[in-house]
Amino acid sequence: MPSTNANGIDLYYEVHGEGEPLLLIMGLSLNSKSWFRTLPALSEHYKVIIFDNRGVGLSGKPNTPYSIELMAEDARSVLDAAGVESAHVYGISMGGMIAQRLALKYPERIRSLILGCTTSGGENHVQPSADVSMLMLSRASSIATPEEMAWATAPILYSQAFIENQRELVAEDIQKRIELPVLPYAYMLQLQACLAHDTYNEIEQIKASTLVIHGDEDKLVPYENGVTLAEKIPNAEFMAIQGAGHIYVTEANDLVNKRVLDFLHNL
Repeated sequence: MPSTNANGIDLYYEVHGEGEPLLLIMGLSLNSKSWFRTLPALSEHYKVIIFDNRGVGLSGKPNTPYSIELMAEDARSVLDAAGVESAHVYGISMGGMIAQRLALKYPERIRSLILGCTTSGGENHVQPSADVSMLMLSRASSIATPEEMAWATAPILYSQAFIENQRELVAEDIQKRIELPVLPYAYMLQLQACLAHDTYNEIEQIKASTLVIHGDEDKLVPYENGVTLAEKIPNAEFMAIQGAGHIYVTEANDLVNKRVLDFLHNL
């Protein structure tokens, strides 16, 4: 599979399917493998581009400061490498932050925008509970194995009902996640980039058709942040997923894929 050298590092990417281009941008500490539940449905209809953000997977992992702005430049470089002038862009969590910055800096590269379980950040960001924040910070210094840490964080990434009733799907996610585990320093550099993210006073400038998706039991990026995005981005559509946590791409996979495809088909 291809990679491109951009912004001083190698960026690994893959292209699946044919049709209008659709760039998928993954969240904190996860690599492109975590799109495995989304990719089959979307690549039936679109030329889907997935890639590993700096610090994870098969991309470069420099031990220098990361920022959402820099990772948006990485995403633009992946579009360039794939020969894509403009694309639909779908980002979740940290990937949604990157997608916002990409849309603000390079609006001509964005055909439409899908923002999942993410936030505009800044002083108006609704914070997770102190317990959730402490657990996320502790991941960088934990002596637990990647699998142990993944199970320890599962209660803040999935709804309790889903963990109880669909534990095998959580286990499947975790196995995919730990195939290429994130290095502690790279995790912290991505997390610091997320904490500094702030587009709150800019997102009204986004002109692309936008769909915002959020689970109403998201403990990591509370639901109110999705509401704010949908209210501030002009004419944005909003999909609230009842009972879903942060990893709604697992908890409501079929429902969300259908909504995303409907949104894109109706543009």
